[in-house]
Amino acid sequence: MNSDVEIRLKDSGYSVSTGSFGIPYKVPVADGYQPVITNGNMPGDLAEQEIIIINLLQDDILDKPKGEKATSKGENDWWASCRYGQIDPRPRRMAWVQKAFDRILKHGGVFIIFADDKEIQKLMYGHIYLGALQEQEDLSHKYHNWCFLSDLYYLEVKSAQGREIVTENSPISVKDYIKDAFYRCTLNPIDQSAKERFLSLAENKYGESISCAIFPHDDIKGYIFIFPQITDISSFIISFLDEPLSVLSPHLFPYSEKAKWLRYPEYEINSVIELKKRISELQEKTKVEVAELEKECVEERQKFGYLHDLLSSSSNPLVIAVKTTLESLGFSSIIDADEVLKKSGGSGPKREDLRICDGSPILLIEIKGISGLPRDDDALQVSKYMIPRMKEWGRTDIQGLSIINHQKNLPPLERENKLVFRDDILANASEQGFGLLTAWDLFRLARSYKKNNWKHDYIKEILYKKGRIEIIPSHYTYLGVIRDYAERVNAVGIEIEANEIKLGDQIAFELPIEFEEQNVESLQIDRKPCNLAKAGMLVGIKTHLTKEQAKKGVRVFKVG
Repeated sequence: MNSDVEIRLKDSGYSVSTGSFGIPYKVPVADGYQPVITNGNMPGDLAEQEIIIINLLQDDILDKPKGEKATSKGENDWWASCRYGQIDPRPRRMAWVQKAFDRILKHGGVFIIFADDKEIQKLMYGHIYLGALQEQEDLSHKYHNWCFLSDLYYLEVKSAQGREIVTENSPISVKDYIKDAFYRCTLNPIDQSAKERFLSLAENKYGESISCAIFPHDDIKGYIFIFPQITDISSFIISFLDEPLSVLSPHLFPYSEKAKWLRYPEYEINSVIELKKRISELQEKTKVEVAELEKECVEERQKFGYLHDLLSSSSNPLVIAVKTTLESLGFSSIIDADEVLKKSGGSGPKREDLRICDGSPILLIEIKGISGLPRDDDALQVSKYMIPRMKEWGRTDIQGLSIINHQKNLPPLERENKLVFRDDILANASEQGFGLLTAWDLFRLARSYKKNNWKHDYIKEILYKKGRIEIIPSHYTYLGVIRDYAERVNAVGIEIEANEIKLGDQIAFELPIEFEEQNVESLQIDRKPCNLAKAGMLVGIKTHLTKEQAKKGVRVFKVG
C-alpha cells in the first residue's frame, strides 16, 4: 500500500504496521532457472494483527535481485524460470506467512484485498547437482500471487480487464469509491461450500463478479473482502472500517464509539475544526468546478460528435459524419448527391453519396458502414458511378473514393487495420483510378489535423490518391523507424532509411491514433553528439514519448 494509506489510518487512531511481499526483479531471458531471491519484509508483530489490508497490484520492477540465495547450491531451494526475463518473489514470501494469516482469519481477523490478476510462474523446489537443477517438486500451481491465504484456494481468479462496474445490487455501499475504479480479474467460487459463503459486491457488465465478500464458516470466524483497484484507496478504507466493518466485526472495534464521539464538534480541537471547514469549502468549490467541466465535456462531445459517428455508424448518419469531417479539414464544396436529387424532385439511378467539387478532378465518394471486412461490392461500388458521371457531365476529370467504416461494432484499435482490403480489391482500385480509405484513418487524419495545426494545403491531395490511401500529409518526408527506446534518458534510437535529419529539425512519430510532432534538440551517433544524420545511420534523439508510445517499428517523418 502507498504511504498515504498508512498516514490516514494512523491519523484516524489505528495502530498500523506495514510490510511487503516483495518486488519482482529482472533477470536475463533464458530457458533455465534462477533461485528466487526474496526482497520483501514483514512486521515482527505479524501474528498479532487483526485487520490485514493487501494491494496485489504490482507496477514496480527492480533491475536486478536484491539479496542473496537462501541456501547453498546443494540444498533444496526455490527456483523460478527465466523465460520471461523477470522473477516474482512474492509467492515465496506469501507461502511463508500463509500459516500466520490463516490463524488470523480463523480467530476472527479480517482481510481487505485489492485484487490483481492471478499470475502463475514456473516455480521449482530443488537443488543443484553436477551443475544441473534436480527438481524435487513443481510449485507452480500451489504458490502464486494469491497464495497468502488457504481459503483463497476455493476461489477461481480469471484474467479480465475493464472499468464498467455495476454496484446497484451491492449490500455494501461502494458506489462512491468505485466510480474511477478498474478491475483486472473476475472472482468465482469453485465448489458448493464456497458458493454458500460467497457474496458478490460488484460485477462487470457481463454479470461476472469483480468484488466479493467471503463470510465466516465452520471454525473460521473472519471475513475476506476483495475489491477492484480503487483510485482513492485511503478514503475508501477509512469509510469501510468505520462502517460496515465495525458492524460486522464489532470485536475488532471495542472503542469505536469512543473514537466517534471524540470527533464530535463540541469535543474536537479548534484548529482541526478550522481545517475541516477549509476542507468543506474546498470540496464545495471543487464540486462546482467539476460540474462546470462536466458540462463543457457534454458540449464538446456534442460539437465534435461527428467524429464518434465516423467510427460507429452506417447509412445516412455515416454520410453526414464524413461530410462534416471533410468540412472540418477545409474542403469547401462538398455536395450530397441524394440531397440534390431530392431538392430537384427528380428520380433516377443511385449515384455516389458525396462529391468534392473544390477543383479538378471532381471526387466521387461512396461511403459504407459494415460489421466485417469489405467485400468487392462494398469497396468497388464507386467505380460504377465514374463513367456514367463522365458521360452525364461531358468531362473526364472525375475520380473515385471509397470510405469504409469496417468492423464498426469493434473499438477501432481492436480492428484489423492493416490488411483491410484484399489484394484483388487493391489491384482493381489502382487500375481503375480510385482510392480506398477507412473511416478510422479519416478519423486519425482529422485528429492529427487539429492537434498539429496543419494547413489544408498539406492534406488536400491525400483523398485524390489511388489504391489504399495513407494519411501522410504533403509536408512530411519519410525518415525511418524507431529501433529502440532508452527509458532512463528518454531517448529513441531511429534507423534513418531515407533522407537526412539535422539538429533543429522537426520530426513526427506515427502513433496508433495521431502524429506526434517534436523538435530535434539533440542528436547522437554512437553516443557522441552530432549535427547531422543520413540514411543508413542509427541516431539517438531525446523525446517526450512514453515507453508505451515509443515502440519498435513506429514510423518517423521529417516535418517541413
